[in-house]
Amino acid sequence: MASLDAAMSDLFGIERGFEGVEFAGRTDRLIVEDGLSANGLAPSEEMVSRVREAYIRNLAGRLSAGWPASVLGGVNELLDLLTRREDACFGLLTGNWKEGAFLKLAACGIDRYFRFGAFAECGRMRRELIPHALGMAEAVCGRRPGPADTWIVGDTPHDVSCGRDWNLRTLAVATGPYGVEALAECGADAVLQDLSSTETVERIIFG
Repeated sequence: MASLDAAMSDLFGIERGFEGVEFAGRTDRLIVEDGLSANGLAPSEEMVSRVREAYIRNLAGRLSAGWPASVLGGVNELLDLLTRREDACFGLLTGNWKEGAFLKLAACGIDRYFRFGAFAECGRMRRELIPHALGMAEAVCGRRPGPADTWIVGDTPHDVSCGRDWNLRTLAVATGPYGVEALAECGADAVLQDLSSTETVERIIFG
């Protein structure tokens, strides 16, 4: 949000331009469109592109200057496990633009784990990213995952709904703005407080 606010300030002199805009679980494109509209600016392709460029520039600058970024408990252990398992194929499904996503991952030292993904460039709505992610999984891992063995892991109701829209299993994690109860009410197949227990996550995903 700080980097997007800075982009809006740099381009249009608008301070706190994204105040009140919903962020969690939505694509960067939708967030920027809402921010522009909220400030009386037409969310055209050109305008979105300008904000995107300014946002990436601000994000890169903040992260390189030491903006605090850290990995949540259990994440490195889980990624190590998935990397070791020959029956696991995993990628990054995110509403972030690809460049911004990898800037964040690199700041936490986990960018090396992800060989493929689906990003905001692939669609405006989160559910539109699923076919891209499955297609990339097939290209990288040699087979297209089916609904029975595909899990969407996320921390918002949008993550849960995009998985359910494609009949995929969903693991919701209460490390974001939504608690366990709220995520359970969304219909997630499994809900955890966090990813700190690698054994628990492995048991849920692999049975």
